[in-house]
Amino acid sequence: MVQEMTIIQQNDTHGCLEMHEELFWGATGPYLKKAGGFSRISQYVKDTKKQNPNVLFLDGGDLFHGTLPLVNSRGSAILPILNEMKLDGFVPGNWDFAYGPEQLKQLAASLPIPAIACNVKDEVSGKPLLKPYFIKEMIGMKVGVIGLTYPYADQTMPASFSKGLVFSKGLDEVRDIAAILKKETDLIVLLSHMGLPLDVKLASIVEGIDILLSGHSHDRVSKPILLNDTIVVQAGSNSSFLGRLDVVVDNGKITGVHYELIDIDEQLAEDPEVEELVQAAVGRYEDVRKEIAGQTNSMLHRMTLNEAPMDQLITDAYRHSLSCDAAFSHGWRYGPPQAPGFLSMYDLHSIIPTNPKLFTLEVEGQLLFNLLEKNLEQVFSADPFQQKGGYILRSSGLFMTFKPYNPKGHRIQTLQVGGQDINLSKTYKIAGGGQQLFKGMEEKKTYHEHQAIEAIHSFLKDNGPYQADRKNRIISV
Repeated sequence: MVQEMTIIQQNDTHGCLEMHEELFWGATGPYLKKAGGFSRISQYVKDTKKQNPNVLFLDGGDLFHGTLPLVNSRGSAILPILNEMKLDGFVPGNWDFAYGPEQLKQLAASLPIPAIACNVKDEVSGKPLLKPYFIKEMIGMKVGVIGLTYPYADQTMPASFSKGLVFSKGLDEVRDIAAILKKETDLIVLLSHMGLPLDVKLASIVEGIDILLSGHSHDRVSKPILLNDTIVVQAGSNSSFLGRLDVVVDNGKITGVHYELIDIDEQLAEDPEVEELVQAAVGRYEDVRKEIAGQTNSMLHRMTLNEAPMDQLITDAYRHSLSCDAAFSHGWRYGPPQAPGFLSMYDLHSIIPTNPKLFTLEVEGQLLFNLLEKNLEQVFSADPFQQKGGYILRSSGLFMTFKPYNPKGHRIQTLQVGGQDINLSKTYKIAGGGQQLFKGMEEKKTYHEHQAIEAIHSFLKDNGPYQADRKNRIISV
C-alpha cells in the first residue's frame, strides 16, 4: 500500500525562542538576517498538518539550555511553549543534561511527548534513563522512532551532567531495536544527537535505518546524504531552520524522497498562542534586556571552525581580567550571532549562558602543547567516533599553525605563546572558565571569584566598543 508522509525536524535550538540575527554566507562573505523563533516554527508545522495529516514533528536535542530564561529556570520555562507546539518526540542533547539527570527526567516527564534515548543507562541498575524508542501510529502506516543521545557527555561535559549514568555509542542498541521494529513498523527513523560525522559512520555499519535525523553538529544539510539505504539529514541550529522530508512509502520501502531545508524567516506567519507564551517566558527579563553592557563594532558569531569573533571577545576579556600568558574558551557552537551595535546583559547571557567561574592554571609548555594536540584530535580525528570536541579551542595570546589531517599527536606545526616560540620546559600561566575547559585538571586550577559575564562586562566598560582585529592566529596549513 502506497502512503505519503512528512517528517519535520528541528535540532539544537539552544533556547532561541524568538526571531534573532542569524549568519549566512554570501559571495562577499558572512552577512546577517533575521531568522528563527518558535512561533513561526509552530505555525509552519500546524499549516503543514492541515495539508497532510501524516506529519511527524521531531526535536533532535539541546532544547532546554542556551538562553537566560531556560538557564535560570533549569529548562522549565520552555515547557508551556512545547506543550502548545505539538511535537511528536524528543531526544536529549548533551546540553539537556546540564541541570543533572534528575532534572532531565523531570523535564522529560513534563513533556506531552516521548523523550527517548537508547544509549544512556543508570550506572547501578543498568536500566535506560528514558524510553529507548516509540512507535507512532500514522494514517495507513506505523513509524518506529529510536532515540540516540550524545555518547560522550560523561567525557566532555562537567561531571554533574552525567552523575550516575553510563553512555554508549548505541551501535548494538540501535541494531537490536531496528530488528524489533522491522517486524512491527513500516518505517524506521533514528533521531540522533551524535553529530553528522558520527551519524554517517553509524549509518554505514548499522542496517535497518530508513531515515536518520542528525543533531549536535549544527550542520545545515540542504541535500540529503544517501548512505546504503539510509537517508541522513540535519537542520542547522538556533531555531533558524527546519528540515522537511517528504517521503513516499510502498510496502515498507521508500520509493520517493523530497527534502528541503527551510529558512525560518520573516515571511513565515507566527502562531499567536506560541508567541504569547514566548513573550511570557522572555518578558520576565525585560530589565536585563534593557541594561546595556557595552558595544561591539564587529559582528560576533561562532560560525567558523578555527577561531571566531564571539570567542575572541571572551578570551580577550579573560586576559583583561586575569594576569596570564594566554586565555582559552571552549569551542562551543551554540549562541546566535550578534550584530554590530549595543550589547545588553541579556545578550551576554546568550553569548556564554554557562557563565562559568574564571580560573588560572599553571602548565609546562609540553603539557600545553599536548593539550592542544588532544583538542585537535577531538575535532579532526580520522575516526568519526573519536571526534568529541566542538570547534577548535578558542584562544587569546596564542599563534598556531597545524595540519588537520596529520596523524594524532603530529598536527601542530608551529606554536607561539605571547609572541614567542613555545618553550616546552617553561611554565605558562593560562586562564579560562568552568569545568568543561581542560576537563580532568580540576585539582590544578585556581578559581577566582568573578565569572565570565562579569569579566566581559568589565572589559567592554574599560575598553569601549569592541573591535575584533580579524588577524588569523589559528591557521590550518
